[in-house]
Amino acid sequence: MIKTLRQAVFLRVTLFFVFGIIIQTQKNLFPYWIYVAIVSLPVLFLGSYTQRFLTYRRRWFFGTGLFFLCSSSAGILTYTTWKQSEWTEEGFQSYRVQLIDEPVRKPQTWMCKVRAGNKAVLIYLPVDSVSSSLAPSDWIVIKTNFETTDAINLRKKGIAARALIGKNSWEKIEPPQKQRFNLHFYSLKCRRVILNQLKKILPDEKSFAVAAAISFGYTDELDKDTRQVFSSTGSAHILSISGLHFAIIYSALNFLLSFLGNSARGRMIRQSIILPLLWSFAFFIGMAPSVTRAVTMITLWGIGNAFLFRALTINTLGAAAFFMLLYNPYNLFEVGFQLSYSAVLAILLINPYLSSFYHSRNPMINYAWELSCTSTSAQLGTAPLSMYYFHQFPLLYLVSNIFAIPLTGIILLLIPLTLCVSFFCGNQPGLLFPLQKSLQVFIDVLAALANIPHGVVSDIQLTIKDALNLMLGIIFSFLFAIKKRMIYFCLLIIVVVLQVFYYLCPF
Repeated sequence: MIKTLRQAVFLRVTLFFVFGIIIQTQKNLFPYWIYVAIVSLPVLFLGSYTQRFLTYRRRWFFGTGLFFLCSSSAGILTYTTWKQSEWTEEGFQSYRVQLIDEPVRKPQTWMCKVRAGNKAVLIYLPVDSVSSSLAPSDWIVIKTNFETTDAINLRKKGIAARALIGKNSWEKIEPPQKQRFNLHFYSLKCRRVILNQLKKILPDEKSFAVAAAISFGYTDELDKDTRQVFSSTGSAHILSISGLHFAIIYSALNFLLSFLGNSARGRMIRQSIILPLLWSFAFFIGMAPSVTRAVTMITLWGIGNAFLFRALTINTLGAAAFFMLLYNPYNLFEVGFQLSYSAVLAILLINPYLSSFYHSRNPMINYAWELSCTSTSAQLGTAPLSMYYFHQFPLLYLVSNIFAIPLTGIILLLIPLTLCVSFFCGNQPGLLFPLQKSLQVFIDVLAALANIPHGVVSDIQLTIKDALNLMLGIIFSFLFAIKKRMIYFCLLIIVVVLQVFYYLCPF
């Protein structure tokens, strides 16, 4: 494992990059980052020179130069991104804005993410027939005074400001004759058309809400009780499009195209069919950041398969994270980003160790064991973050995932098939029954599991130090179990002592 970590160049680069992002968000060091970047270049060159021509013992020169270059680059990029979301307008003014995402229904308003000039802002419109018909790419004129309250949390999401719009302070207008092509708008429009058709074949509101979340990442229709059921059973990750969904689709397509063989030509043809289909799926479900993150990771996985590289490695994971942070360094602070990568990292590191304990000749038993190990690995990897953000830990995650993940795969296959059938043959009850029944069983079983007493440990209050210590404790425990080296046991003891110290002497 340690050898693998040393070879994971992209993982190290990503960790250096993350360090620069965190430092810059805690304290503005611009323009000092520029000086650090300039100094790092000769150190990097010297390190490369010493590795080739002098002595291997001086290899730390290169690592030091790479650390300072990546950290300073991350600091500069974080500063630039932060300045781009700075709101400078003051006073009550009139703005012509364009919707850039689906409006979200709140109890008394529609929350709309719009672009004013070159800034992304949030506006809250009163609920009426006009606001209820708004869609991405629509243009409206508003009269308001934007506020930057809670600016830190907003700007980490790329939002410069927000405003509550009065009933008579806005109107919808015709779009300009010339507009730039925006793939995201077309993606959202296609998703809206498909969701309308899905709603026709799933008249039950709860079934439609779950199906829309599982297959299209559309969670606005989910009620509080349904969210709590999935959260209590450790199945909340199923409700948002993630690597799990793309892995299921990738596996299904890979199986269907297995007749192409495993030759170099066959692998290339298979991946050249699968990957465009995955990106097409990403297009039809709106291309949200979580979707782009998942399909990028699975694409790197597919490219690795095509060239017979080890398909999913820590280095691949590091590369996917690096490019996502390069696009927007504030992705680091998204809960979904943290949970996704911590889950995959835990699966890569912990799952092989757990899986090695048992192997059955029975394929069904072996599948259940592999799925249990994968679920446990992901749960361990995300446990500190889940308890920190959501203040609970599901004890029934293993039972729910063994049931929910295979059924999720069935539902993901039934939804496009049923949509196609309904388009050509109409909404005939017999043709819609498999999807409707699958969703009903899915929801009922998870609801039954959620009602089991003491199935979830709730009201867990962790500080950021507690979560970090718990994460380090899990890492060092497994390193000690795998490598049997006392250094990891000593590090584990240090983490325990620090946690006791924090508990006895809080500061």
